[in-house]
Amino acid sequence: MSKKLSKRLQAIADFVEHGAAVADIGTDHGYLPVYLVQNGKSSRVFASDISAGSLSAAIRSSEKYDLADKIAFINAPGLTGILEDDVDTVVISGVGGETIVQILEETQWAKNGKKLILQPQTKKGVLSDYLSENGYVIKDSKVVEDKGREYLIIVTRHGIF
Repeated sequence: MSKKLSKRLQAIADFVEHGAAVADIGTDHGYLPVYLVQNGKSSRVFASDISAGSLSAAIRSSEKYDLADKIAFINAPGLTGILEDDVDTVVISGVGGETIVQILEETQWAKNGKKLILQPQTKKGVLSDYLSENGYVIKDSKVVEDKGREYLIIVTRHGIF
């Protein structure tokens, strides 16, 4: 039985390149990491959340699909606990644009050629302004409607894409 994603999470998953090593920041229930591993899309997946309760839910999701040994779980804020060499793709979704900016500011290695898939829940303009003022190049974007709400997904990288 394969994990079915919401339209929002499926759109994010569609931006992940086959074989990518992914950090899912703010993983919540861990649905995205489960999907990426189940479908052989990611070679290595880190599920991180600042909330111990959310991370426990993510672990339960992975156990339900017998994938707990294939996903690394990290209870920490932002990209704390994830090493630069461990990932080539960072997903930050389900948090406000100002929180995404804070995470990027606190993790300078995110500027070192990492593909960023960002989905701000609020303050999209704050995030867009930050990206354009700090040398990020937007490669792609998509607006997805899910359960009556519109979500913006941005694919970006620092410098040249």
